[in-house]
Amino acid sequence: MGDDARGISPGLEDSALPRAAAHDRLGRSAKRDEARRKVEAVALALFAQRGFDEVKVEQICAEAAIAPATFYRYFGSKEGVVFDYEESFLAAAGDLGTSVDPAQPVTEQLRVLVRSCALFFQEQSEMLAMRDDIVRANAGLLQRTFAIQRAFEDRLASGLAFRRHEAVPSPATLLDAAVCLVVLRVGVRAWRSREDLTLPALTEETYASLRDRLG
Repeated sequence: MGDDARGISPGLEDSALPRAAAHDRLGRSAKRDEARRKVEAVALALFAQRGFDEVKVEQICAEAAIAPATFYRYFGSKEGVVFDYEESFLAAAGDLGTSVDPAQPVTEQLRVLVRSCALFFQEQSEMLAMRDDIVRANAGLLQRTFAIQRAFEDRLASGLAFRRHEAVPSPATLLDAAVCLVVLRVGVRAWRSREDLTLPALTEETYASLRDRLG
């Protein structure tokens, strides 16, 4: 009996093949991501225990039961493990900059921006905490962290400028992005010792205090 007689349109079975292939690719991609995360966790644990400079790629590979070629394909270098978050982190900064309503007063725009950033940092807190002690114990890693923070501020300013219909960030927009980062830094420091409060709540307090000081 032909396909038409069974109620199956010609080519339908063939059209299912690309969907099945796509599903297989997604499955393989998910497995790679999971394997990559496991290697990342092993590497960060070793860095925390022994110090970044004391850990060799070969030791990470032995602990994670992978070949060195796999490690380098995943991360490129030991530094690549520590700063694996950079690309997505900076992409988020531009999106956060667009969270304001330019029709609102600047003080309200800043309040919204600070809160949006605080929520993002709170969501990323576990990932950042894993790296915090490792970075602070290594001058080279610390310098790169500062560079990422500056890049985050630049991306934030670019997002703000886009929302405010500026071709390039104006001095006022650059200042607003800088103020946001200062408030976040102070809020994060307070958050380390006041776990009973959320980061958005602490940055709200910090921003209110800054406004009071400036009159």
